[in-house]
Amino acid sequence: GDALLSGVRGEPPVAFDALEDVIQRVSQLVLDLPEIAEMDINPFLAFPQRERSVAVDGRIRLRDPGTWP
Repeated sequence: GDALLSGVRGEPPVAFDALEDVIQRVSQLVLDLPEIAEMDINPFLAFPQRERSVAVDGRIRLRDPGTWP
């Protein structure tokens, strides 16, 4: 895990600011939308260049509308 993100065998580290931004945005999305029951982002590709880091696939499952606040 961490070694791959930090750079191994002379490779540069990934853009940690991009990872931090994604984690914060997903966290805020879940806080803002309590109807989200489950979220899966897989894979998220992280690169040294922030603009190349991207979620390749994602899925959001909503709660039963009768249980929404």
